[in-house]
Amino acid sequence: MSQPESAFNPGEREAMSQANRNIDARQGELKLIFEDPPDLATAKDLIIDHHPWNFQWWSGNPEPEERRRDTTGLTPLAAAVKLGNVEGTKRLVDEGAQADVYSPAFGSLSHLAVALHDPGIHKIFPLLKLVIEAGADPNAPGPEPEREYLLCMVIRTIFLHNYRHAICRFLIEDARVDVNARSQSGTYPIIIATEIRDRALVHYLIQHGADVNVSDGQGIRPVHHAVDSVSSNSCIGPLLNAGADLLPRDNYGRTPLHFWGSHCHWGVLRYFTDFLPQGYDINVKDDDGWTPLMWACKNTRSDGLTIKMLVLHYGADVWPVSYDGQWSALKLANYTNIHEEVKKILEPPEDQRQRILEDGTKQVWNPKFHEIAPGEHHDYNGCNNDSEIEI
Repeated sequence: MSQPESAFNPGEREAMSQANRNIDARQGELKLIFEDPPDLATAKDLIIDHHPWNFQWWSGNPEPEERRRDTTGLTPLAAAVKLGNVEGTKRLVDEGAQADVYSPAFGSLSHLAVALHDPGIHKIFPLLKLVIEAGADPNAPGPEPEREYLLCMVIRTIFLHNYRHAICRFLIEDARVDVNARSQSGTYPIIIATEIRDRALVHYLIQHGADVNVSDGQGIRPVHHAVDSVSSNSCIGPLLNAGADLLPRDNYGRTPLHFWGSHCHWGVLRYFTDFLPQGYDINVKDDDGWTPLMWACKNTRSDGLTIKMLVLHYGADVWPVSYDGQWSALKLANYTNIHEEVKKILEPPEDQRQRILEDGTKQVWNPKFHEIAPGEHHDYNGCNNDSEIEI
């Protein structure tokens, strides 16, 4: 339940009041979150050669010998691709060299092309088009042991937005790759795109059939990664518009609220909770018994206002203890050395330090349990007996 403004200091009250009365700013933030981003770049939009990292080696400035990679055991075409030799690759393709080859060491020729970095990055697109048009399978798995799907590799490794976008468009629209293909590691293109906060790419993948509720090998979904920012690159809007499940659990029982706590951005919580189903539990526990408040208190970057809002406005409970009996929100706040004023919010008033749980267990607040030196771990046993618990 929301608490009176007197619970906050003057600076915090001013920040809250300004946020509440600045309707135009709030509408602007919502527009950034939910409006469709611009279309992805295409090949014709690229001016890649002007990028400072993207220059070509020439006879007067030869590539250092140590940069040349071992091509032992590769076919001539694979060696040309690995060395970033566009002209040599085209010549071999024109001569009929087989492009549809696979090796556990490098994957497909498409993977070899995408693996180029630094000065060779501008060669990825022409090499990729050459080998795919010559018959290389864009849906082939990558090298062992990850066997990474090509589209995942492109999204994960190519750091230039326009170049990444143009290659993704080529793979999806021309090469017809599967936007929902799963890598051996368990991840999916839309999960990686959300993790790197590429909002335009997330929107594009959804437009082309990406499933917003896929999960990786740890059970993490795109929405878990989308709760760390409300800036213009936030991915939460496209996921919400596409009907993403907002409270899924990963393999460790963590919901997006727990992930939010680990980042602890108040602005995200304001918007995210508006779209949660009625009756959602702000005190939901993961498989270790940690609540979102506990994750927020573990985060050394958490600001006092965010934690205060979580407790006083959203009703986060300060009583829960982890299932191993070691941690509470206040104890974590002591561990991370959060401001003393915030710590006071994390303990009940003097006259409310006992309570009876639904199962009849009497819970007693024990201040000593929550004590810990900053940055040090101590073993505390929070259980006295079966019917009374001190925390």
